[in-house]
Amino acid sequence: MAGKVYYARVGKTDTIPSVSSKLRTLIEKSAVLSPIKKGDFTAIKLHFGEEGNTGHIKHEWVKEAAKCVGMITDNSFLADSNVIYKASRRTNAIDHLKIASEHGFRFSSIGVPVLIADGLRGRNFIEVPVNGKHFKKIKMASDFANADSMLVLTHVTGHILTGVGGALKNIAMGCSSRRGKYEQHCGTVPEINPEHCVACGQCVAVCPAGCLKISGKKISIDEKSCLGCGECAVVCKTRAIEIRWSETLENLQEKMVEYAKGVAGAFGSRIGYINFLIRVTKDCDCLAKDDPDIVNDLGILASNDPVAIDKASIDLILAAAKKDVFAEGHPETDWSKQLKYASSLGLGNMKYELEEVPE
Repeated sequence: MAGKVYYARVGKTDTIPSVSSKLRTLIEKSAVLSPIKKGDFTAIKLHFGEEGNTGHIKHEWVKEAAKCVGMITDNSFLADSNVIYKASRRTNAIDHLKIASEHGFRFSSIGVPVLIADGLRGRNFIEVPVNGKHFKKIKMASDFANADSMLVLTHVTGHILTGVGGALKNIAMGCSSRRGKYEQHCGTVPEINPEHCVACGQCVAVCPAGCLKISGKKISIDEKSCLGCGECAVVCKTRAIEIRWSETLENLQEKMVEYAKGVAGAFGSRIGYINFLIRVTKDCDCLAKDDPDIVNDLGILASNDPVAIDKASIDLILAAAKKDVFAEGHPETDWSKQLKYASSLGLGNMKYELEEVPE
C-alpha cells in the first residue's frame, strides 16, 4: 500500500508568516497529528541548529506546529539529543540549551519547554529492542523513550555520510543517546596515543566496561573488554583517545535505519512526520555556516510514513534541480541505500501518493 504524503508549496517570495500559515493548513488537512492523544507527553523532535548555522527550521514555524499540538495535549515539549563531535556546543545539555535559546527555541517564544532528551552529558538512554542485522537493541535517549507520541520536524538536506538527511536520519541519530550515535558511526576499539595522556582519569571514570587503566601516568586499554561505545573519546581533552571511523557508508546507513526502526517501534504508530524543503543545503544543520541553497525552496510535506515522506522529498528536490544534487554533492554515497533498507525492514513504503494541499 502506497504511503500518503501531503504537500504544501512554498516559494522564495513566501514570508515567514505565510509559511506559518501554509504549515497550519498542511497540518489541518493531513493526518499527521492523528497519532497524538489528549494528555500525551508529546515530543516535538527537531534540530536546533549549530552555532552560526542559518538553514535550520525557523522557530516561528516550530511555534505554529507546537500550537497545533497544543490543541490536543498540554504536555508537549521540544527536544533533541546531544552530539558526539567535540567541536560543537551541543555536546552537553547546558550549552545545547543555550544554542536552542539563541535560535529562538525557548518557552517564552514557542510556548512549550525545551528538553535535551539524553541528559546533561548525553548518557541517559533506555534500551529498546530492534532485532536487526547490526543491533539487537538500540540506545534511545530517555526522554524520547518515555514520551507517548512524537511529531518529527525535519529540515531535509544533503549529508556527508548518508547522502541525504531526512526524517529517517532525524529519528535515528537525533533520538539516540551519544553512545547510540557512536554505535551507528563505529564499532571498533578506540586508538590510544599514550604520549598525549595527562593521566587525568576522566576516561577511566566513564568507561562502562572498566577496560581502561592508568599505569605509570599513561592510559592503556583492554581491547577484549571494550564495548566500542566511545565514551572515553568524548571526555578526553588531550586527544589521547580517538575513534577509528571505520564503518563503510553502506553499513552506516543500515545501522542508522535500524536505529530509526527501533525508535519508530518504541512509539508504535504514534509518530507524525513533517519535512521542510526550504533552504535545502549540501550539508546538514550541524555545520556552523551559512550554506548556499542547492535548489529553490519547494515546500513542506506531511506524512505518517517516514520512508514515503523522505522518498517524496528527494523526488521533488531532484525534479526541481533537474539532476541528482545529493549524488553531486557527495558522490561517494548512495543515498538510496537507507530508503531501500528501511522499506525492506517494514519501516515504510517507497511508493507514495502525493496530495497537494491548496493554499
